[in-house]
Amino acid sequence: MRRYRGPGQIAYFIINLVKTLEISSPAKLNLFLDVLRKRPDGYHDLVTLFERISLSDTIRLTKTAGDEIVISASGEAIPVDSTNLAYQAADLIKRSCSIRSGLKIEIQKNIPVGAGLAGGSSNAASVLLGSAKLFGLKLTKKRLIFYANKLGSDVAFFIFDRKFAVGYGRGGRLRSVLMPKTVKLWHLLFSPHIKVMTKDVYGLLDKEEKLKLTKKRHDVNILISYLRNKDRRFFNQHIYNRLSETVMKSYRLVSELRSDLLQSGLEHVHMSGSGPTLFTVFMSRKEAQEALDRLSGRFRDRCRIFLASTV
Repeated sequence: MRRYRGPGQIAYFIINLVKTLEISSPAKLNLFLDVLRKRPDGYHDLVTLFERISLSDTIRLTKTAGDEIVISASGEAIPVDSTNLAYQAADLIKRSCSIRSGLKIEIQKNIPVGAGLAGGSSNAASVLLGSAKLFGLKLTKKRLIFYANKLGSDVAFFIFDRKFAVGYGRGGRLRSVLMPKTVKLWHLLFSPHIKVMTKDVYGLLDKEEKLKLTKKRHDVNILISYLRNKDRRFFNQHIYNRLSETVMKSYRLVSELRSDLLQSGLEHVHMSGSGPTLFTVFMSRKEAQEALDRLSGRFRDRCRIFLASTV
């Protein structure tokens, strides 16, 4: 077996003349998420600051002789049929580019499912990128982002290939955020043993009808400026998630976990996306590791805990 390492953390394998790609499929955090309005199509316009983090799944793609798309998964229970976004990504590539070969997709899940970390969206983006390599397609990043936005709101961020990016609209219209190379965040992630569906959270938000009220808007650019300056204190104070209050009101397990984490000595505890994953921000691995050592014994029965960083 011969292995090659290429851009985008894609490893190439040649096994018995069958080309296989192994791809790292990273999670994301939302460091900022403001919901602006509900759209006529039922979705919501938002502004969000994405961060790509080191917690990741692993996907192996193998071109097969038939025409079928076959998915297998290990680590977490996920659909292995056409409802899986990775399947839909492969199907979109095959139909759009007239690919007659089949594709085997093997997913090793490490990212919790239904946790606000976009594991499914990342898997779909990895399949888009990997399929393009595997089938020798000359697809531009613009074309791949077009496909990504057909699949879901967060998929395009993983095609965009930036450590940080601001998302607009449904999250698929992206703006680069340039950062000094020295900017790297460290996190503890606390993922409760429940799934929270994004559509359910937005449904609860709509019922609150608070979007109709005039209120002060939070500014993502202020948060970005504190991040550039590595000002942990003010950066933490300006991390914002419009959905957090809604989730805390409706999911007692999450609100109690957050309260207990704060009482344990963490100064700030934030929520990613539509939850339920909670996270902290540190400026060094040492700080994050010390907090992990102190808290893991107390909280490991209530949630999965991960140490992760910007990648």
